[in-house]
Amino acid sequence: MSHITHKHLEAFNAIVHVGSFTKAARVLRTSQPSISRLIKELQETVGFALFTRVDGQTVASPEALALHQEVDRSFVGLDRITERAAQIRERRVEHLRIVSMPALAHTFLPVALAGFLRERPGVVASMQVQRSETIASWVSTQQFDVGFAMIPMEKPGVEIELFDPAIGVCVMPAGHLLSAKVQIGPHDLDGMPFVGKGAGSFMYRTLQQVLDDADVRCDVRFETPIAAIACQMVAQGLGLTIADPFTAKAFEAQGLVSRPFRPKIPYNFGVLFPSHSVRSRLVVEFVEHLEAERSTLLGDSDMPPPS
Repeated sequence: MSHITHKHLEAFNAIVHVGSFTKAARVLRTSQPSISRLIKELQETVGFALFTRVDGQTVASPEALALHQEVDRSFVGLDRITERAAQIRERRVEHLRIVSMPALAHTFLPVALAGFLRERPGVVASMQVQRSETIASWVSTQQFDVGFAMIPMEKPGVEIELFDPAIGVCVMPAGHLLSAKVQIGPHDLDGMPFVGKGAGSFMYRTLQQVLDDADVRCDVRFETPIAAIACQMVAQGLGLTIADPFTAKAFEAQGLVSRPFRPKIPYNFGVLFPSHSVRSRLVVEFVEHLEAERSTLLGDSDMPPPS
């Protein structure tokens, strides 16, 4: 075999996702020998092993996982074509494709998007959640109309604007002794049980520098780069955390409160657009709608003046 076909990639993608040749055959409604044949041909073409057996389990090789990142992006594109065909068939002509980091996707975007769609019955929207680094790549290849990620970043093919500085707040249970304070500083956290960011987080170094400068040591009980998980652990009594204001607002219903944290720790939430295509009226209206929703939720006190 000299070339890779869609059937080869479909079989490969299915095995990576379900972890078994037999299950992949079931998902694709074909036979296990057919799946094995496709993978054998694919391995001969790419020149490296894709899967091995370890303790009776099918395990993807490191090379297969690296290849799968590209294959997965291709299947996102195929899903887009399939959805577009359905829109044409069903006379739904407008589709808003959104990709967002978890912080805004947790509550803010779904709530704001629901209001936006209620006013536009002919519009269909889809949203995927990804890390900021991946979002820029997906927007640059026009797989999505708009993305939301932490900035600054540089990525060819992407136009980036500040959506909100998202100044960090200290999140705590409503009855916490620090809840009586108007704002929280580093020294208030000294020795306190704390839910940290983890070294893989965008905000880890920024927050750690603030604490180090104040010679403050928190009693870190748990670490996670996901603000919603951090706030959930605060709700479970694991301590305090620093989070973006969007996530903090979403957890007020669970009995948490937030106070401004100083010095300011900006999360800098950006909105990303493909730079090689004209922004549609739908995208422009959606971003304007989000800005209005953000102002209602947080106010504009920390937004820089327009240039």
